[in-house]
Amino acid sequence: MADEGNIMEMKTKRILQYALSLAASWAWGVSLIVGMQTVREKGVIPFAIWATANSLALPLFGLIAFRIKKLHEVVNYKVVQVFTTAVMVFCLWIQMNSIHDKLLETGEVTGTFALVFTIAVAIFLDFALYRDGLIRNILMDSALWIVCYVILLIMVFYGVLRHVSSIEMVAYHSDGDLKWAYGTILILFAGPIMNIQNWQMAEKLQKENVLEISHVVAGLIFAVYMVLVYVLAHFQFNHFMELIQIGAILCITLTTMDASIVGMQKIAGAKVGFIIALLSIVFWRYVIPMGVLDLWTFMGNRRREAAILCIIWAIVLEYREKKGLKRNDRV
Repeated sequence: MADEGNIMEMKTKRILQYALSLAASWAWGVSLIVGMQTVREKGVIPFAIWATANSLALPLFGLIAFRIKKLHEVVNYKVVQVFTTAVMVFCLWIQMNSIHDKLLETGEVTGTFALVFTIAVAIFLDFALYRDGLIRNILMDSALWIVCYVILLIMVFYGVLRHVSSIEMVAYHSDGDLKWAYGTILILFAGPIMNIQNWQMAEKLQKENVLEISHVVAGLIFAVYMVLVYVLAHFQFNHFMELIQIGAILCITLTTMDASIVGMQKIAGAKVGFIIALLSIVFWRYVIPMGVLDLWTFMGNRRREAAILCIIWAIVLEYREKKGLKRNDRV
């Protein structure tokens, strides 16, 4: 009985570690700022729709990843892998933009420092993940995500105890805000499907028979993050909160950057993936003028369209295969 208890405890810890990594990788660096902006500028209801879809995206992916039997095969087509590689590159750029822009917003550093620091962090991750990419990615993510939660909770308690000025919230400002929120649902649900690192994790979790439970727990963990974002949106940040927020953004950003780099390794192998990531880091400075939100919107729309096409093609292939089997049975 003792051995069974130890095995169950180890399995539970492993599931929690996987779930933390999944949630951390899903939370792009801009999500903290964008989430608070959504509550303030679009209203509570649009945020609730957006946050719910964000929290359900991972459990939904865990449910359909291998139940749509041909989907895994379709996302491994060369043409799709070229697209998912581009997704990883854009993802890396967006996280680097998040670090760079937030450092500049503090007014405490020069543009040169922000540029050099961001590139140095990305290069460090590329080298750190060269060996044991996925395993190291999981270990880093779970630790950083816990640190992120601690920082966010400190911010919440600080805001409450110090009676930081609050911002009045509204249900929603216009019908356009609701339309925007509903429009994000498909984009968010498509995200994991067109993220090769999610498939990389899914393959590992499927082998260990913890695929669905890990993704459900990840969704719950991410929902807690969304609640913290909602609470923080009520505060008018002072200088201390702005500074400590950088630590949370850095944790969130690093956990998505490392997933992007590991995803490139999955597609092209460790050496080629390392080189692709390094080249992406070198060319990042030329995409800075596009801005974080423009990059995020552009990539989100493309992922939605590609995911829908992949799902449709997977269903068509499965239908044709079943039809072919029935025809052979008749013969």
